[in-house]
Amino acid sequence: MLTENIQINSGHSSMIHDIKYDYYGDKLASCGSDGFMNVYDVSKKQQVAQIKIRDSPLFSLSWSHPRFGNVIATSSYDGEISIFKEQKDWIKIACFQNEGSVNCVQFMPRELFLACGTSDGFVILLDNNKNWDLDNKWQAHESTIHGLCWNQDGSLLATCSADKQIKIWEFTKNNKPQLKYTIKSHLDVVKDVQFHPLENNILVSGGDDGKLRIHKLEDDAVEIQVIDYHITIWRITFNILGNLLTINGESNGQSKVQTLKQENNFQYSTIDCY
Repeated sequence: MLTENIQINSGHSSMIHDIKYDYYGDKLASCGSDGFMNVYDVSKKQQVAQIKIRDSPLFSLSWSHPRFGNVIATSSYDGEISIFKEQKDWIKIACFQNEGSVNCVQFMPRELFLACGTSDGFVILLDNNKNWDLDNKWQAHESTIHGLCWNQDGSLLATCSADKQIKIWEFTKNNKPQLKYTIKSHLDVVKDVQFHPLENNILVSGGDDGKLRIHKLEDDAVEIQVIDYHITIWRITFNILGNLLTINGESNGQSKVQTLKQENNFQYSTIDCY
């Protein structure tokens, strides 16, 4: 059974583009077209910080693993990647300027190593051990990257694009990516990819074709379930155990949310619908 609905005044004056819980689910951060990042205390149901980051829209954010404290990265339409750390207040500790829009960011699990996807199909890697300077940058897709995700041990990075493809990059000890899988199962733009939080080889994807696809990565990328929702799927989110999966999207101008429960063999079934 799902828990009670929690409502918090967002504090944003325009569209919210991303919203993420921290590792423990105690705090929530959001970013939007107004250029603000807001942080909320979930138990108190109130906003506890508001930071004006850019005059440009913010598209994505990511929390680091808590072993590094409360660290958040954001990306913006004007190409700046900003990194903040909570001390007494939220302090900007680093930034990196890309030439074009940066659509998505995600910290590697348990490391301060940040992957970023750009509108011109590049992946940017930023490393805390190099003072947040560029570690690597490569052309991953021929068109816009809409989403990316690390698997649990940081050995694989999945990227998805307007080119209708998902690519999965394997990392050696020197953090040099090697293309391991190319998945061409989607019929339209792929908007998001997420690895199962406890299983390194289970990958879920969704996009403009309205199909949620669940893949198992072994010798090849095998599709083990397809669920057709007839909606544009924007974002996919697992809970920390991976037994609940939520997608949000749009159909005929209306926002849609679907929650699914994991059954046997990583098959998922819908348990809630708005």
